Amino acid sequence: MTIPPQLAAVLTEIGSRFPELADDPVLAQSLLENVTSMITEAHARYAAGDGTASIVSDRYLDPEHLATGALHAEHAQHPAGAMLAAEMLFDAYLPVFVAEVGASTTDEVLRATRALHAGVWSRFPAGAIAYTEALRQRVTTTNLDSRTQIARDLHDRVAHGVLAGLQRLDLVLLTDPPTSERTAQLEAAGRLLRTALGDVQDLAVSLHARVGDDRLDDALRRHVDDLFPGDDRLTITTTGVPGALPNWKAEETLTILLEALTNRRKHAPGSTGTVTFAWSETTVVVTVRDDGPGFTPGTAAEGRLGQHTMRERAGVLGARLDVESAPGTGTTVRLVVPMGSL
Repeated sequence: MTIPPQLAAVLTEIGSRFPELADDPVLAQSLLENVTSMITEAHARYAAGDGTASIVSDRYLDPEHLATGALHAEHAQHPAGAMLAAEMLFDAYLPVFVAEVGASTTDEVLRATRALHAGVWSRFPAGAIAYTEALRQRVTTTNLDSRTQIARDLHDRVAHGVLAGLQRLDLVLLTDPPTSERTAQLEAAGRLLRTALGDVQDLAVSLHARVGDDRLDDALRRHVDDLFPGDDRLTITTTGVPGALPNWKAEETLTILLEALTNRRKHAPGSTGTVTFAWSETTVVVTVRDDGPGFTPGTAAEGRLGQHTMRERAGVLGARLDVESAPGTGTTVRLVVPMGSL
């Protein structure tokens, strides 16, 4: 690519101010391509007239600009550096650009200024979004790795310890039968330990749950088979055309749904349950229903359903979580998750 002398001078100035860009071949090539593209776009905007030479970009989510933001995140380059480089480009190249387009009147110079400004700044909303999304994916990956480690510890240490305690209780009952009163006490302790063991095992499975490369509904089906084997009273259906949620959204959504289904087993055992995914271009609405005993919202029973944590996770997603129930009418949990990268 032949670089005009005026542009080469600007690139040299930017490189001296930001050596981390100039010294990295990948980032240096990206800088050249982006600057060339900015100026080309500015020329197109100027030639198109006032109607499209707007300061406000109409292509905030251009895939090419998203890719640039992701590249900067991969190389740990903060968007602020690119913004400062863009300011240098605008200041240094504006007189060159005015001369290139032959602007002479005040209106023409203003139009040229607006066109160059739009050509430069149209990159940054998409770049910042992509950078933020890349960082969020890193945080999500770290969080999931931590959950996996906790799940492993729960399974390998806590669950095994509870199981060892149960085995000792059973051994005492078999080899040294105590009084009837003591037997009842030991059996009650055993039931508590078995319940705790089940809770720990469920928690370990839930913490280890991941969507991975699956669709959200398929991931839920996979984990339901692990958590609730043989539960033929639970059905999962999908309507609409399934879309791809960003990984972090899918993982958080899966955690909420598994919590809702775990609540069903704890508080409505033996009930008939359904999970319905309704996909659209803008949202996925997941509805979890059971025909169990239900509860009165606002009572202590509601707190036992883990709604506080579920609502916190929904808030992180920008989702809406509604829980409807009444004694004798079952429970409905409805989660509305917006699609999109944010």
